[in-house]
Amino acid sequence: MLQPSVIICHHDPGYLALLGDYIRERDYTVYTTMDARQVLPMLAGHAIQLCLVDAMLSDQQAFDLTKSLRVHYPHLPVLMLSAAASREEQLTALRAGAVGYIPVPADMEILLARMAVLIRLVAPDEEDMMPAVFQLGSVRFDGTNHRLGDRTLSVRESDLLLLLCRYKNKTVLRSHILRSIWANEDVFASRSLSVYINRLRHHLGPDSAVSILPVRGKGYMLTDKQ
Repeated sequence: MLQPSVIICHHDPGYLALLGDYIRERDYTVYTTMDARQVLPMLAGHAIQLCLVDAMLSDQQAFDLTKSLRVHYPHLPVLMLSAAASREEQLTALRAGAVGYIPVPADMEILLARMAVLIRLVAPDEEDMMPAVFQLGSVRFDGTNHRLGDRTLSVRESDLLLLLCRYKNKTVLRSHILRSIWANEDVFASRSLSVYINRLRHHLGPDSAVSILPVRGKGYMLTDKQ
């Protein structure tokens, strides 16, 4: 799942548009609504990995919606958004089935990191069913045991190489790599990714059949000419 899908239900059209555009620009598919009654029909028509629900929806709609989601979609994570983060409201949201509570206006980097972790842990995607062993040129890579030929990789090196291998000869978005492996898209994670890409290039050595190529403005591609 290279582009996860989320639903945002919020009473403020301006903030809803702002939040939707921001998350969409980070390579999510985003569906938005101001009406809590539209969320369940939207879920029936789309593969959704997470819901963001505004606690300030009128007439307790947010908490009624969260309870319905817990019944009909028990594995779907729901994050509650609110500008009025009282202790009582947070407890009500958590008891209704929300997995977390985000104050509004949200710190966008923290929100994205929380979303990425929940999608990864609560709603694991089809990547978990993909192969973990690959032949890369003349070297065998075992992502389960973190082995590249006779070399043992670090867990993060192995996870990064496994992600690239699973989409061999295709571009993997930089944002997707950072969300999946670092659960963060800040400048430090981005710099760390560049370091790990260089490490993997070194580990792969002089085998001309295999390369990790930058895709300008997008991400990386592992190519295998065999």
